[in-house]
Amino acid sequence: MPKKYRPLSFNKVNTCSLKSRKSKVKRDKVAKPFQSGSFKSFLGSLPDILAASDFRAAVNAIVKAGKNDRPVILGMGAHPIKVGLAPVIINLMESGVITAVAMNGACIVHDYELSLMGHTSED
Repeated sequence: MPKKYRPLSFNKVNTCSLKSRKSKVKRDKVAKPFQSGSFKSFLGSLPDILAASDFRAAVNAIVKAGKNDRPVILGMGAHPIKVGLAPVIINLMESGVITAVAMNGACIVHDYELSLMGHTSED
């Protein structure tokens, strides 16, 4: 026997005009297409909003730390290893950008599976 559902009530739904609504992203603030050039040029092409702004701040903090002989410690879960970023992280370590790594146990599992078997991340 089919279940009977109560009709949805929209009595408590508040609406507002898109024209007057406060928004986080404005058309004149979105990213510019990046063609080629330096990493600094790439950063300059990113919008100064939301996660792109956070990314830019993180890059600037890392650069500042390096210039002031301060450590850059990468704290991470397993996803960077799981999605194949280990060579990038190793390169950042070998080049002295990252000076220490703190990770959880799942990182070690994925790293071990990749090194032993050449694959990881089961369905």
